[in-house]
Amino acid sequence: MSNIYSFGPFRLDGDSEILFRGSEPTPVGQRAVALLRVLVEQPGTPVSKNVLMEAAWPGLIVEESNLPVQIAALRKVLGQEPGGERWIETLSRRGYRFVGPIAASTQKNGGLAPLERIVQEDTRPQPVGGDIRTPRTGPERRQLSIMSCELVCGRLELEDMREAVRVYQRCVADVVGSFQGSVAKCVGNTIVAYFGHPVAHENDVEQAVHAGLALCAALATLGTAAMLLQCRVGIATGTVIVDDFAAGAQDDGVVGEVSGLAVRLQVSAQAGTVAVDETTHRLVGNLFDCRDMSPIGIGAGAPLRAWEVLRASTVKSRFESLHGTALTPFVGRSQDLAAMAASWREAATRLFVIDIAGEPGIGKSRLLHEFRSHLGQDNVLVLRGNCWPDSQQMPFRPFIEVVRRVFRVEADETAEDAAAKLEQGLAFVGLATAENVGLLMNLLGLAPPPAASLASTAC
Repeated sequence: MSNIYSFGPFRLDGDSEILFRGSEPTPVGQRAVALLRVLVEQPGTPVSKNVLMEAAWPGLIVEESNLPVQIAALRKVLGQEPGGERWIETLSRRGYRFVGPIAASTQKNGGLAPLERIVQEDTRPQPVGGDIRTPRTGPERRQLSIMSCELVCGRLELEDMREAVRVYQRCVADVVGSFQGSVAKCVGNTIVAYFGHPVAHENDVEQAVHAGLALCAALATLGTAAMLLQCRVGIATGTVIVDDFAAGAQDDGVVGEVSGLAVRLQVSAQAGTVAVDETTHRLVGNLFDCRDMSPIGIGAGAPLRAWEVLRASTVKSRFESLHGTALTPFVGRSQDLAAMAASWREAATRLFVIDIAGEPGIGKSRLLHEFRSHLGQDNVLVLRGNCWPDSQQMPFRPFIEVVRRVFRVEADETAEDAAAKLEQGLAFVGLATAENVGLLMNLLGLAPPPAASLASTAC
């Protein structure tokens, strides 16, 4: 028997999966309702991102950046009640929890039903792999990526502007947190976020750029016809001095020119775009498609080069995107290459799997790069997929990349177009069945088309 949960003027009907305000249904989708149901079933309890992703996208593999978009949509609706946008609380690097005034749930026959805790072990705080927490010592020098973002919403009445800023601030907190950043300060409609402090990761620069793109996309979905919400983002990377004991002072204990450069980049960016400095552009390599912007003036100094980030690149491997052709001579690994070559010869008669393990930076990706170069000389077809630090919620990411590249399925294609390409490619090797197409569509996070539509496409 399904429960009905009441909080403030809202009612969540678990059976029909509809969120009501009073007697009127609210305009939130089923995925957002699924997230809300998991949260209200255990009020005040942290719910991990893994659990929420499975509730909203059961059995599908999707990018984690979709989660804050749905959370922001929920907060927008709940914000119709004063303070309602704060009922869903973000727990940095842990998940979310519901802190609203929830009443006891009732069953549809009117009887009381207890609120069941459906998440136990998975909601406990988990350590974040790759985190490097700096002890609170004295001032230190470190590399930091700083994001400066500004809300752009045109002329609004003061009340509407206040609401827009509240939605914007919540959206920034969600997106920045999902990419392992931290909001440093908020002044009106301008927010500064750090990537690399207080917790450092090996891919902080990439995470900052991903967060900028995700923020522009998420905010665009939260506006209305009367209130168009956009933001412009500037990201700069460089060396700063971090002084934890100076927390509360300007820049939250971070001193350096990077903050000012991030602000200049943000001012120079167009609405809905992300601008990065030369250091950031160099460190992310070809992981993103970028284009040159006009140089940015900085007073008496020479103008600085800047780039507008267009999108994340999906063409090259992570190793090649970061290193390109600037590789040092490959020496001292002849035994490793020989062992892999022997495995390759043995794979001619049976399935063979090689697991290469080692500390970060030891050269695992370079070893595979050199091995693939030798395979290319033998006219071997290599299907290549990559694991990415920002895709921890996608256990099959390498296989997804292989499918997209082999069948030339772009990330923004419709389900119908993707199904047609998969069906055509599978037909080439005699494997074009509705079941096979459906399995690959599910792997890509797309709804499989009806079998009838596949048959008509084949004709």
